[in-house]
Amino acid sequence: MKQHLKTLAAGTAILLLPATAPIAGELNVSISGFPTGAGQARIVLLNGEDGYRGITVPVAIVETEITGGVARWTESGLPDGDYALIVYQDADGDGELNRPVFGIPTEPYGYSNGAWTSFGLPDWQDVRFSVAGARIEQDTRLRTNVLVTAAQVLAAGIPSLVAIFLALALVRRLRSRNSNINQLSEN
Repeated sequence: MKQHLKTLAAGTAILLLPATAPIAGELNVSISGFPTGAGQARIVLLNGEDGYRGITVPVAIVETEITGGVARWTESGLPDGDYALIVYQDADGDGELNRPVFGIPTEPYGYSNGAWTSFGLPDWQDVRFSVAGARIEQDTRLRTNVLVTAAQVLAAGIPSLVAIFLALALVRRLRSRNSNINQLSEN
């Protein structure tokens, strides 16, 4: 009789286990805002605020193709909990988010929930999303830091401005020379 009760208790516990165990969720990530199709999209999935702050290792770091200006990734079997995403375009394929000056990224990047900041990390509450046994959709648009954009415009703009001013100076000089030649021929 005791053996029968132990078997019955074990069977009951097994039947109750699925009801109390966490149900795994699915995360579907869609990234847009790629200025070019160069390189790959990199997705960093972080678990909890400690993961977001770099205290614990990422749950996943994934590279995925950019097709038609969009990158997609799906992760199934995620345990219930709070997560965050950091995504970026690894245009040069070096596996890193390039930050050459003052730690400012030069490659387009973004965060879960569309959170954004030009300096540092957005607040945890702005990037946090919960997985609770359901399908979660995260649509993120990449952006480029405003200082990087200004530097790129200046880098492209300064040579163009110099070329324009040199061309105007040349035209002015040619007009002046033609004017002098016309005056000499009239005399």
